[in-house]
Amino acid sequence: MGTIFPYLAAPTHPARAAGRGRIVRMTGSTVVCAGLTTLDVAHLVDGVPPANRKVASHDFFVAAGGPATNAAVAAARLGGSARLVTALPSHPLSDLVAADLAGCGVDLVVADASPTGPPLTAAIMVTRATGERAVVSPTGAAVTVPGTPAGLDPAALLDDAGAVLIDGYHRHLSLPLAHAARERGIPVVLDAGSHKQYTAALLAVTDVAVVSDDFAFPEAGSDPYATLARLLELGARAAVISRGGDPLLVTTGGPVREVPVAPVDVVDTLGAGDVLHGALAHRLASRGYDAARLPEDLAWASRVVAVSLRSFGTRAWLAEPLPS
Repeated sequence: MGTIFPYLAAPTHPARAAGRGRIVRMTGSTVVCAGLTTLDVAHLVDGVPPANRKVASHDFFVAAGGPATNAAVAAARLGGSARLVTALPSHPLSDLVAADLAGCGVDLVVADASPTGPPLTAAIMVTRATGERAVVSPTGAAVTVPGTPAGLDPAALLDDAGAVLIDGYHRHLSLPLAHAARERGIPVVLDAGSHKQYTAALLAVTDVAVVSDDFAFPEAGSDPYATLARLLELGARAAVISRGGDPLLVTTGGPVREVPVAPVDVVDTLGAGDVLHGALAHRLASRGYDAARLPEDLAWASRVVAVSLRSFGTRAWLAEPLPS
C-alpha cells in the first residue's frame, strides 16, 4: 500500500493558416508545456474528515503534479516527446519531482529557480466511493509574476515543438513561449482552470481554449454558451468546455457542437482534465490543428481520459493500454 513515484518506466519517445480553420506549419512533434509544478501527496479515503478528526487512508501516492505537469506526463506517455517549462526552487523535494518526471519521460526545464523553500505542495484526498477529490494547494504563489528570466530563450525551447500547452500559472514563462509559438505557427492550447485577471492576455495567444464547466467570466456568469462566445471574442480560435461525464461543448465560431465522452466507472478524477489537455496537445502536435477535425481529436482525447479515470492516482494509468 502506498507508492512514492509509482510509475518510473514510461518510455521516452523522440517524437497558421489565416482564420480559425487550420494551422498547417509544425516544426516537430514535441509538446511543450509551460506552467505549474507541484509535489502531490494524495490519499484514498472513505470520506473527507470533519474538523478535529483523523481517518485512515486505503492507499496513497506521492508524485509531481500541476496542470501543465500532468499534461506533459500524458503527452509523453502517448508516444511523443514532452518538455515541461516551469519554476522550481533548489530544494531536496524538487529533486524528487525531477526524478519522477524523468521516469515518466518528461524533459524538465527549470526556467526559473528563484522560488525559495520547498516546491509548492498539494494535499489531496480522493473519496473512494465516487472518485471525487478535495485539494489544498498554495497555487496563488504561482500567479504572482516576477520578471521573465533573462536567460529564457523561447526559440530554443520551441525548436522541435509541434504544440504548446499553457495552464495560466507562471505566466512570466508561458506567455513568452505562447507568443513565440504563435509567430511560428505552432498551435497553443490553454488549460484555463479558473478565470484570472490576466486571462485575456492568455487568450490573445491561444488557439484552443479548454475550460471546465465551473469556469466563468465575471461578466458572463454561468451560461456555458456565453462563456464559449467570450473565449472566442478574447482571441481563442476554438473554445471547449469539459463537463465531466457529459458531452464536451465545442465551437470555432459557428454552431456549438456536443462531443460525447467515453463512459467509464470512475475510480479517481484527479488530473483528468490535465490528461485531456495533454492528450489534445499531443494530437495537435502529431497531426496539426484543423477546426473541422477538432471534435474528432477531442473524442480521442476523452478516450485517453477514460483510461486515467479507472485507477487511483496520476501515474498508475500510464501502464494501461491506450486507445488507438
